[in-house]
Amino acid sequence: MKKGFQIKKPCKQLWEEMQNVEDGKFCDLCEKKVWDFDNLPETEIDKILKSNASVCGKTSFLKPAFSSVFLALTLTSAIYTNAQTGKDSPVENVYQKNITINGKLVSLQNRKLVSGEISLVTLEKLYRAKADENGNFTLIFSEKVLTEHNIVRIDYTIIDLNNKEFTDFKSSILKTNELLGKQNFEIEEKYFTIGGILITEERPPDYYFLDGKKIGKRKFEKIKIEHPEYIYLAFYDEVTVQKLAKRSYIDNLYLLYSN
Repeated sequence: MKKGFQIKKPCKQLWEEMQNVEDGKFCDLCEKKVWDFDNLPETEIDKILKSNASVCGKTSFLKPAFSSVFLALTLTSAIYTNAQTGKDSPVENVYQKNITINGKLVSLQNRKLVSGEISLVTLEKLYRAKADENGNFTLIFSEKVLTEHNIVRIDYTIIDLNNKEFTDFKSSILKTNELLGKQNFEIEEKYFTIGGILITEERPPDYYFLDGKKIGKRKFEKIKIEHPEYIYLAFYDEVTVQKLAKRSYIDNLYLLYSN
């Protein structure tokens, strides 16, 4: 969750059952807009918080128990476990320069997958694979990019409970042996918090990277506008941000990839 604000009393309403509106959803119970802060730049969020006396928003985060486990792992030495390759293994070429994972995006609630893409995220490069209509994908990446904590992002569109398309993303942190031994990648493992926003103390700085090189915010935003073909990603949850940026005092992480 962002450190510049918090949701003190989370709402129990289901996000994906709310009506879609620009930059968020509309809650029929409260009869007000719920801003989707996961998909808004910080400048826009600041404007919203300053221009509204009462704001309801949605933020996403990793499960607390999951986060604490990976924070604790930073105190241990790196572990690398080679997966066994076999006829039925989803992992191929483990001992080669490139690794291929043949996996599947699955819905825990058996909802229809309209489209999906899985990425292994590093600061320098994004390794991506699109899934077919059944969720099957083939992800290929260099063995050397594997670390103790690997960031995997899934962007997906499903048919929600209202029989409408619902688009979102999910980020996970997987150890190398978990990543290489995994065949089914669940798309619905993200945790939402919805509720009234309370502004808190000053937060740590944001970081901006272009192909793994740290740059200033203005330059980042200028390049983003000048090159709409570049891939843009933003990460907000504390654990993922710290693992990717390899910094402990950081708020949000914004990434651009030129190829």
